[in-house]
Formats: sequence, structure tokens, C-alpha cells
Amino acid sequence: MFVSKAEEKDFALLQEFIIPHEYLCAGLSSFVRKKDSHIYYISEKTRVESVNDIKGLFYLEGSLLHCIPQISEELLQALISFLKDKKVRAIDGEESVSLRIIEGLGSFQKPFQINKYQLMILKEVAKASPEELSEDDEIIRCTENDIDLLFDLQKQYLLKEVAPQGKKLTDLECKMSLRQILKNQLVFALFSDGELVSKANTNAIGINYVQLGGVYTHPLYRKNYYAWNLVKLLCDRIQRTKKTPVLFVKEKNTPALSLYKAIGFSQAGNFVIAYY
Repeated sequence: MFVSKAEEKDFALLQEFIIPHEYLCAGLSSFVRKKDSHIYYISEKTRVESVNDIKGLFYLEGSLLHCIPQISEELLQALISFLKDKKVRAIDGEESVSLRIIEGLGSFQKPFQINKYQLMILKEVAKASPEELSEDDEIIRCTENDIDLLFDLQKQYLLKEVAPQGKKLTDLECKMSLRQILKNQLVFALFSDGELVSKANTNAIGINYVQLGGVYTHPLYRKNYYAWNLVKLLCDRIQRTKKTPVLFVKEKNTPALSLYKAIGFSQAGNFVIAYY
């Protein structure tokens, strides 16, 4: 097996390879769609000529995002050999493959935290909220000019849902991630009586799938269906582009799981993020 860095000529085949599995790796798919310079593929040949020559692909720039439908021992050893002298900060991807990569890296690097998620997909029109918003509630689409407005909610979201335990999240890191989201993604915020209380956004726009994230409501304003209304609005926008919404949610986050199931999402697999 060979690990090769993707070149411009390879991306048509890489897109063809990832499309059947894209719902499991929308984040990786977004990098493939943009022909990112940090994409690698695994094959049995030094030069691929058809999609059948490709056995897996991944993105590596601190985080490792992967699409490996079947991970043989030979493929795993080729990947581990490639990674052993690389700095991997996180592994993101389908659970069974991620766990094999984590195990394979064990003699070189060990994760200090592994978070498990349910991967969910919306195959129907998102159901409307049981309660309409009041006249005092307003939803806006955010722009890069709203970074200071969204900062507090974004930081609380990152601390609760994203940052590994024990990691100090700086204001600079939070602003940098938020700036990228506002620049490249679809972001909506909900105001109640003029106060920002809830937000939601896309965080990866793939070929046929769009991944949702950043869903967070201030604790004092929960149980008002604010997140439901924001997620539905995002899903409606996504589906109008003929793409399918997907997301992943922590296995133990019962309120979020209940919300997404009520909206119409169904489980499509299991997902892991391992932090190093």
C-alpha cells in the first residue's frame, strides 16, 4: 500500500471515491471539494488510474479526518508508518476505523480523551417547531461584522461541546474559529427582546452533504424551541440546494438527541473524536 499526497489531477477520482461515503465524513468531503493541499490518498499503486485503485483518503493538518471504507491490516500498517513521525492533534471519523487507527498509533502516540458521538442524517423535510416564535423573537443571518456579538455564545459552545477536558480555550482561539465560520459558513442567530440567546451554523459544506454544528442556546432561554427553529431554518436552506443535512451529537447528550430526532434526523452511524 502507498500513501500519496493528492495532486490537482487526482481530485476528480477522489470526489468519485468519497461520494458514496460522504455522509460519514462531510468535513473531509468539504476539503476534497475545495481541493485542499492537505489531502492524501491510500492505494495499491504509486499512480492511480481509476477510482477502484483508491482504498482510502484522509486530510492531515493537525487533525486527521479520514474516509476508509474497509481497513485491512496492510492498509492500516501503511497509514501508521506514514503517521508515526507526524504530529496528530486529533482523529475525527467513523468509529470502527478511528478506533483501529488509534490502536495502531498506540506505540507512538496515545489519546488523552476519546469522545463518542451519534452521526445523524435528515432524509425528510425538517418538522416545524411545536411552538411558533413570538413577536419579540427575531432570527438574523450573521456576517463577519457580528463576531463580537456572537463571541460569548460561541465560547460557551466550544467549552461545552468541542474543547477536550482540561484544555484552556483562549479568547484568541475562539475568535479565530468564529471568524472562519462567519467567513465560510451559514450562521443564524436568534434574538429575544433584543438579546442574543441562541445560534446555529453549518460547519462543513461537502459535495452532496452539509454538516451542521455550533447549535447553542443560553441556559436561561432553553425549552423555548429556539434551537429547533434555527436548525429547521438551516435544514430548509440546505435542502433547497439539493444537499442533505447531517450532524453528530455526543452519545450522552440526551436533550440534543431528542431534539434532532423530533426534527426528523435519524441515526446513520457512530463517530469518534480522539484528542492527543
